[in-house]
Amino acid sequence: MTPHNDEPKTIKSVQTAFDIVEIVASENRPTTSQIAAKIGYSRSTTHYHLQTLQQNRYVVRDDDGFRLGLRTARLGQRALEQHELSGIVERTADELAADTGMVAHVAVPEEGKAVCLYRTGEDESEPNVRVGQASDLHCTAFGQAILAWISDTALDDLIETHGLSRYTDRTLTTKTNLSDRLKTVRDLGLAYSAEERVDGVSSVAAPILDQSTTHVVGAIGVTASHDEIENPYKHIKARRFSDELPEQVQRAARIVSDRLHDQRHS
Repeated sequence: MTPHNDEPKTIKSVQTAFDIVEIVASENRPTTSQIAAKIGYSRSTTHYHLQTLQQNRYVVRDDDGFRLGLRTARLGQRALEQHELSGIVERTADELAADTGMVAHVAVPEEGKAVCLYRTGEDESEPNVRVGQASDLHCTAFGQAILAWISDTALDDLIETHGLSRYTDRTLTTKTNLSDRLKTVRDLGLAYSAEERVDGVSSVAAPILDQSTTHVVGAIGVTASHDEIENPYKHIKARRFSDELPEQVQRAARIVSDRLHDQRHS
């Protein structure tokens, strides 16, 4: 299914500025010419955009090229501080990582994506996952844990807008397959994604819920190489979760959900 083409109108120059900031963030000291080539503008036009960003301290030029200005660090910190899960997920995620020996993540829904809010340490299996980085919801356990608790109408709208892109041979790319998976996630209270976004990488996550409305706020879980995580969907009725990875992940989600409830009603 292809993404919906009826996109809202935007201001092209503003989009160009954001594109430049993203390039500077992802590349190692790109030059004006390199940035111009990536955005498809002339060097002179790109120069004017860069000058504007420099004057506002969003990018800085040194001898090797452009880098992000430290002003962006302040914005990033404020963005984290303004999310209601900040301050209540970090300790639980750290404990989950210590208990499992894996890298723990917390993801939250934002504009139809799963955005990394917190992660513990370095994840060699998926080194490009960083705080603030967005990924499609349909191809990871974190995203599926979120999708399983949204309405059918919201799911239809999301698929219409963003599509179901294929990343690996195991990615769920049809609504039927995704809906079947989400039913399993709801029944089990746990999501498992095996090599659906990156070959050789799997993840297990559980939803963080608003206890009074069952509205999903985010997901917490772990990511590791595929051979480190056993498929929790096998023999669901016979499986005992006690002291196993699925129970550890679900326990972490319950703790965060409880803390969120306490914070909202304090």
